[in-house]
Amino acid sequence: MSKRELLQIRLTRGDGVKLPLYVKNILAWQLFVNFVFPILELTARMFGYVSFYYFYPNAHGFGIIFEPLSAQSFTISKRAKSQIRCDWHRFSVNVGSVGRDGWRHPPSIERNWPHFDIPKKGW
Repeated sequence: MSKRELLQIRLTRGDGVKLPLYVKNILAWQLFVNFVFPILELTARMFGYVSFYYFYPNAHGFGIIFEPLSAQSFTISKRAKSQIRCDWHRFSVNVGSVGRDGWRHPPSIERNWPHFDIPKKGW
């Protein structure tokens, strides 16, 4: 992917994304690229990974994806299985009583929480 294509992807405002959220994402991305990425990428490389900034417009969140260097040539589905995702985005959490099935039921509330996804570990 060329730098121009990457810039076009990062600056494209998705359908239904409101302007304030879009501007916050651009600012967060620039803060990441200018202040966090240089140190994070160097550290990730020492462990054989690369890092990516990711934006979840529908969940009003963002994240950092760590991917093994060895997975760069895999198909997208295989790459996703080897990634580690550190996200902060909106979740819907049921806060009702616990049913006979052992799960909480509605009503639910919306919360922005950190989320870690490590498919190889089953997390």
